[in-house]
Amino acid sequence: MADEKNKDLKNTSAEIIADLLSDPRVRRGLNYLGGEEFKSDRERIRRGASERLKGIRERYRPKRRTPETAARERELTLRLAEVEAESAELRLRLSELLEEEERLRSDLERL
Repeated sequence: MADEKNKDLKNTSAEIIADLLSDPRVRRGLNYLGGEEFKSDRERIRRGASERLKGIRERYRPKRRTPETAARERELTLRLAEVEAESAELRLRLSELLEEEERLRSDLERL
């Protein structure tokens, strides 16, 4: 019984494969896959992917800095943060002064 099932499965599989191979679209596909055009397309795509991957690696690779350069960068970053904080405080103070100026002008106009 098992031999007959295996035989039926083999016959059915062979019929399916024969039908597939006789389909013109499958034949065109197989010819394309075995041809030079496919090989050149595959190589072109592989080279393009390789270049894109190299670009991504370069973009996200840690910067190679000397300890002195890294220390100088930290120093400058801290100084920049201080200047930004001072600038924010000055903008806030300027805003307060402009409000006071507007209030004083309004008081003067009422007089």
